Amino acid sequence: MTGPIAAAMAALISAAAVIGNADCSDIMAEADARAALEQEKEKASQYLIAIDPGHQGHGNYEQEAIGPGASETKNKVAGGTSGVSTGVAEYELTLDIGLQLRDALLEKGYQVLMIRESNDVNISNAERAQMANEANADALIRLHANGSPSSSARGAITMCQTSSNPYNGDYYEESRELSEKILEAYTDVTGISNMGIQETNSMSGINWCTVPVTILEMGFMTNPEEDELMQDPDFQLKMVEGIASGIDAYLEGKDPSEKRAQESEGNAPSADDEADALPDTATDNASEGGTKEFSSETEPGEAERETMGDDKFDGILTTTVFTPARATAASVKEVRRVVRSSASWVFRENERQRAAELEAKMNALKEDLKKELENRSGKWSLYLEFPAYGKSIGIREKEPLIAASLIKLFVAGAFYTKVENKSLDEDRYGNLPDLMINVSDNGAANTLINAVGMDYVNEFAGKKGFVATQLNRRMLEFNGTENYTSARDCGKMLEQVLQGRYVSKKASGRILQALKDQQRTYKIPAGVPDRVETANKTGELDNVDNDAAIVWSPAGTYILCIMSSDGGGRIPEIVRLSSLIYHALNE
Repeated sequence: MTGPIAAAMAALISAAAVIGNADCSDIMAEADARAALEQEKEKASQYLIAIDPGHQGHGNYEQEAIGPGASETKNKVAGGTSGVSTGVAEYELTLDIGLQLRDALLEKGYQVLMIRESNDVNISNAERAQMANEANADALIRLHANGSPSSSARGAITMCQTSSNPYNGDYYEESRELSEKILEAYTDVTGISNMGIQETNSMSGINWCTVPVTILEMGFMTNPEEDELMQDPDFQLKMVEGIASGIDAYLEGKDPSEKRAQESEGNAPSADDEADALPDTATDNASEGGTKEFSSETEPGEAERETMGDDKFDGILTTTVFTPARATAASVKEVRRVVRSSASWVFRENERQRAAELEAKMNALKEDLKKELENRSGKWSLYLEFPAYGKSIGIREKEPLIAASLIKLFVAGAFYTKVENKSLDEDRYGNLPDLMINVSDNGAANTLINAVGMDYVNEFAGKKGFVATQLNRRMLEFNGTENYTSARDCGKMLEQVLQGRYVSKKASGRILQALKDQQRTYKIPAGVPDRVETANKTGELDNVDNDAAIVWSPAGTYILCIMSSDGGGRIPEIVRLSSLIYHALNE
């Protein structure tokens, strides 16, 4: 073949070769990238990262030692700060970021231990550190947000122990490196300013650690700009990316096999050493070379419980959970899988036991309350709920009674609904929504009623399922009608606020903070100990006394709503009922 045809064929063959080479090159590059990713995941899978979302739904102001053997004590868990602009609590932000970080790390191949996955827990700072210790985590990341008297304070910091820390100074270098890597990556990705690393020996959540640990203060919730940024979903993705990248950087130069060798050579007890302390069933299994399988998909059965010991799993995590795991597992990776499975089972078992005990107490309490209210003059209704357990009791709780200022709870919901759908400009009303709740300002309430419309308040209440709630007049207006609600309507409203579902998370946070700042605390809050945190809204007229409250008690967070009218001595009786309920639930 000669001439133009031959030249054309040669050109086509040459082009095909080029295209073929390019395609092969792309395929090879993609294959290499996939292999590298799998290699990274395989290495990551040998590391366990513990994530501690700071604080919890309510503080615990009991005392615990600041470190092992220390005489100095601190509160077990402080209450934390909240957003100056969004009203979101620190414990909500840290859990949001913590759960997103968990998912990002799992995607990378890491093993993850979440210290908490709910806001309604009671885990002290020392206990959080011990959970990471027992799981033999490669790093503990404690997530927090900062607060300051100055609204201009901004930026991120990390914290670790000093080199002279009397409790865990040996972990200083690793903790310092972890703090550096996370802070650098976090500030690079997010653009939040780097305020440096603080070394301290005053943090019990650090002092109790025997693993590398850092506290990341992600930004200032008292700075309006940073507060709003940290609630932006797109920005939260950057926050998570930065933290995850910092963890990658911290582990990048490390060889997981070195740590495993140290663990097997003496830093961790050997299977033979620990088998001596095991029940006979566990020792027999180990000596026979059998590996007991604990699937993370299922709970341990009776045999596994015997193997784990017979201490009924007292406390959050006990040594017996981990001892047989180490003795019977074939590898460190298997140990950690067993640890996570066992720890999860312990939490679920403890929660089931608490729920059963709570149900028994509430059933007995309901009978006592019936007798109490039967002997009271006038009209009484009561609603008590533990949202975390889905348990409630009520006495005439659905009956519509005169609301007095309790109606303002529903005016607030209607107002924030119009703010969310852009029908109203929130800035125009300033702190009127807060004043309507925390000092029960009637003028503020009427301004907001006029803004949203009485019909809209009733429409809002109906759509939300508050069937006994009806706004018929403005505050201090006398037109021959009254405003109505029920103890149950108020209780379900507070449940939605507590869970961030009342209109929106932002609106719920704003209302919850106003309730916590309540100036009228002489009813339900007066019946609980001073150290117990409450959030409430009262209502009163000449013949009416009501109160609806959230109580963060040691037994768990509960909602209590009491409504009364037409009888004498109503306020002392509300206080007495509140005290009776608190002590019955917390004995």
